[in-house]
Amino acid sequence: MLHPIFLLLGFWYIFPAYIANGFAVFGRLIKSKHSIDGGRLFIDERRILGPGKTWEGFFCGLTSGFLFGILQVLAAPFLLALIEQYLVLPPELYPIVLLSVPLVFLVALGALVGDLIGSFIKRRLNIARGRPAPVIDQLDFLVAAMIFGILITPLPFIIALFLLIVTPLIHLLANVVGYLLRVKDVPW
Repeated sequence: MLHPIFLLLGFWYIFPAYIANGFAVFGRLIKSKHSIDGGRLFIDERRILGPGKTWEGFFCGLTSGFLFGILQVLAAPFLLALIEQYLVLPPELYPIVLLSVPLVFLVALGALVGDLIGSFIKRRLNIARGRPAPVIDQLDFLVAAMIFGILITPLPFIIALFLLIVTPLIHLLANVVGYLLRVKDVPW
């Protein structure tokens, strides 16, 4: 039987992605904005990504997710010691607790690449900027972060499934908070 704490380790693993995805909106605070697609159109005559995807936001998100991940790497031995006081940790979960610098970088980068892919898909579906796209909006960053993370440390299936189920709820809550703090234009 899988102990619930092992599921919560999924948050520990994926937190740099949550931070990167959430903090990308703070790129709006920078006066000069440079869209990633440079205003270029795709073959369907629509913007490739749209004006909301900027280099400033991308680097703000990547830097935030990576720096938070570095803090996790530094704190990981203490978390491991705490867990081991109460539970026997299965060997396959040690890399998830201990993390690594390359892993937290790739997870943060994956989140942002996933968000760009989601934006590209939304433009192809003719969904206007700021309009909701259920599933795409909530899971694009997570799926890409997990795919990038697999290159270093794969997640057990049950933990990945847990994250796929709870992330849409967390994403909605984070967006509402961002909207209330006036860093997001819409609460979704």
